[in-house]
Amino acid sequence: MIQTTIDITIKTTMDDTIRRALTQLTESGKTPTLAQLKARLGPKSHPMPVLIQALQQWKVAPQPLAEAPKAAAQVVSDEPTPAQLQAQIDELRQQVAQLQAELAALKPR
Repeated sequence: MIQTTIDITIKTTMDDTIRRALTQLTESGKTPTLAQLKARLGPKSHPMPVLIQALQQWKVAPQPLAEAPKAAAQVVSDEPTPAQLQAQIDELRQQVAQLQAELAALKPR
């Protein structure tokens, strides 16, 4: 007789993507259901037992995922603004003019 042992670890904390979906459903005024959760996350995002457990946990004790403040949600870009680019262009033009003047002074006449 062969005996097989299977270890199943049940996560006690909910995945952030699931919490985010449940939070969004709740904030939109809906009572989350398994179908809505699955539709929000995609059909193959998480195994069905994980979604069922998360939904059961949510119904007992909702744990909304805190959204970032609106000001912090703005996209931060490493690209310079048009004003910064114009300032760089102006500085480079000034440097070129200065170098041209120095070159002209060095040329024998």
